[in-house]
Amino acid sequence: MRFEPFNRHIVLKPIETETKEEKSTILVPDNYVQNKTPYETYKVIEVSRDCEKMSDIHIGRHVVVNNGMVEEIKVREATYYLLLENYVYGVFY
Repeated sequence: MRFEPFNRHIVLKPIETETKEEKSTILVPDNYVQNKTPYETYKVIEVSRDCEKMSDIHIGRHVVVNNGMVEEIKVREATYYLLLENYVYGVFY
């Protein structure tokens, strides 16, 4: 099944990064993840047809975005990460 974004949204895929496990003296839940920076790199999966700045040539590229603006949408068994094109800071070539 293919998900097609609308209204200037792009579909992203998180890029897995290695995390170092650090010992903590503070007890936190096992699933707690400390995000040291609000910015992250994602891979562009799909681009809405009405995007002005992003286009089909950006599919497969890595982009830097603000994590706080990425929306995680779960539909059936699939999870999609959507972002309005305005919140892309840059593209890696």
